[in-house]
Amino acid sequence: MFKKKLSQILLLCLCLSLASVSFAHGIGFLDPKGWVAEQERQLMFDTVALMLIVVLPVIIMSFAFAYRYRAVKRRGQYHPNWSHSVLLELFWWGIPTVIIVILGIFVWHKSHQLDPYRKLDFPGEVEQIEVVSLQWKWLFIYPEEHIATINDLYLPVNKQVEFLITADSPMSSFGIPQLVGQIYAMAGMRTRLHLYSSHEGVYDGLNTHLNGDGFSYMHFPAHVASKDDFDHWVSMVRSKGSPLTFESYAPLYKPTMNAPPQYFSSVEDGLFKAIMMQYMENTHWLHSLPTDKTA
Repeated sequence: MFKKKLSQILLLCLCLSLASVSFAHGIGFLDPKGWVAEQERQLMFDTVALMLIVVLPVIIMSFAFAYRYRAVKRRGQYHPNWSHSVLLELFWWGIPTVIIVILGIFVWHKSHQLDPYRKLDFPGEVEQIEVVSLQWKWLFIYPEEHIATINDLYLPVNKQVEFLITADSPMSSFGIPQLVGQIYAMAGMRTRLHLYSSHEGVYDGLNTHLNGDGFSYMHFPAHVASKDDFDHWVSMVRSKGSPLTFESYAPLYKPTMNAPPQYFSSVEDGLFKAIMMQYMENTHWLHSLPTDKTA
């Protein structure tokens, strides 16, 4: 009876484990589509594997000792005066120490390799995108293409992307889990994040830092597109959007929940720097500009 119940419990645990793996498909770096996310997943798997070298024997011995030295049908020898073993001390202190040293060296190396400020080791030009966190939406400025969007991000496939990130709102956290890790967006400060993806597709970008009532609406699609599709999208934005100037930026500062995508055919030079520097100079002059009636 006991064995039958135990087998049923083990079968249920196996089914739940398989279901959790299936559910995890497409979630974050467990299904990576970018180089950084792939490295982060591998780092997690490697560190877990190293730690299991210590954890698994402890779990197994916990059950083995309880079974072997149980009161009924006791098989182990009883040594009431035994209290110390140099060999065992070396075993259960030495192995974990070696693993911790290896783990520390490994993580230190990976932490520097995956530094978000560090340019990735891929040849070719770098696409630069300026990101502004607003309440509760994202502004993406493409300085090379001279366009901008709200809540719609396009990235070229097989090309490194550098994000320059700031905020004109409470602190946010910018991230695209399947492509790259997260980094904070803060007013008056510019942070950096590098990304490279060789997989075309649409991935979920989001804010992972609670920053007000509209926090849950700060999602955006991140499209990784071929060069032709990316160029076509840029042409579309230039043809259907309106200019983004210092004056027309002021309305964007107002809090908006579930903001629809917007497109701007051109961007006034220096807008990203002005958004950041107004906090450094404590002027907030962009917020008080009159709305551009022609925009």
